[in-house]
Amino acid sequence: MPNLQLKCPCCGGTLEFDNKSQNVVCPYCDSQFTTEDLKKYTDEIASNKQEETAWDESRVQEYTSQEMKGMKIYSCDSCGGEIIVDETTSSTKCPYCGNNLVVSKQLSGDLKPNYVIPFKNDKENVQADLKKFFKKKPLLPSSFSKENTIEEIRSLYVPFWIFDADVNGKVRFKGERRRTWSDSNYNYEETKYYSIIREGGIAFDHVPVDGSKKMDDKLMESIEPFDFSQAEEFSVAYLAGIAADRYDVDKDETFNRATQRCREGTIDAFRNDISGYSNVSVEDSNIQLSNTKASYALYPVWVLSTKWKEKNYLFAVNGQSGKVAGNLPVSVPKFILFLTLFFLGIGGAIFGILFAITQELVMSLIIGLIIGLVIGLVIVLIMRSKNKPVKYQHGASNYVRPDSLFISNRREIYLYRRVTKTRRASSNDK
Repeated sequence: MPNLQLKCPCCGGTLEFDNKSQNVVCPYCDSQFTTEDLKKYTDEIASNKQEETAWDESRVQEYTSQEMKGMKIYSCDSCGGEIIVDETTSSTKCPYCGNNLVVSKQLSGDLKPNYVIPFKNDKENVQADLKKFFKKKPLLPSSFSKENTIEEIRSLYVPFWIFDADVNGKVRFKGERRRTWSDSNYNYEETKYYSIIREGGIAFDHVPVDGSKKMDDKLMESIEPFDFSQAEEFSVAYLAGIAADRYDVDKDETFNRATQRCREGTIDAFRNDISGYSNVSVEDSNIQLSNTKASYALYPVWVLSTKWKEKNYLFAVNGQSGKVAGNLPVSVPKFILFLTLFFLGIGGAIFGILFAITQELVMSLIIGLIIGLVIGLVIVLIMRSKNKPVKYQHGASNYVRPDSLFISNRREIYLYRRVTKTRRASSNDK
């Protein structure tokens, strides 16, 4: 019979039994575990169920032949975008690159949306929102906002898969508790490590996942949330005068993203139930989805495509809330200017304070300039990040079903502790 190899919860090394201490030890990181605590930990890991993350997509169907007669597809020869319009539309421009579109074919075999959220804001309000968005970016090149044509913003229904699910799960966290003390010679820091288990459930409604390849997924998640309470049953009448981007994303990709967001949302909710630790990190998670429902919807988005210095920039505005998202260029001269101002201002202030205290000219100047440079750089990098706000959203906190969270099991397993000591400075050392 082969020897059973247990892995260290700290470093992953193979554990060994120490006859002298009667504990299980790790020869790689020197961690020690009692056999009882280690058994609790390994039993907990072994109890994990296989994840179940299937989605029910039976509600999604294709357009009827009668509905397809009233619609056609326009395609862009420049960027490859395809949009669906009603039959009364004679010509239009591509919302992604601004080039003229041409009719490519009659609509055939496309998925029919279950729902649509109508536009709530008009073009004038959206243009004002975009101007405010540009003005609040001090590192934006002055010529950018002057040269781009906000008037060319276009309304567009963007296809989304929306997901409902009840989630049952178990998440294992690693927690740390620290304490410090001192004696006449040393300062001590003790860190105790725990395996923390939270098990329970939560439900999510209408978690959206972008269904268009041409539309940047991060851009769409950056203008969330969408308020599904304003959704209506889909009718082709909503496409009168407003184009709809054509769904073209592989369904498995949207299912995977929805599952990821539900998993992250579950972990976040369980993490918020934990307190009393100096640090908590996720070690493992296991979720099972039930009562799943995948639907197809059109959500309202205003789109502005513009080119500046031979680079394309795409901005989106939530057609319900007016929330704006889009990455902006950064002016290098402005970056250097602000860095210099913060560097000299903060560095000069630090220098003045230190010199007044120590009367050491050179040392105060050096320290002041270093601190001024570091703080100035941090501030300017934060300013720069505001020009790059587009990112994936973590979890799905905006789509948690009210009062659905419950915790059925709370467990804490002590693993091991570490103590570090540093010699205290004595009067002889000074």
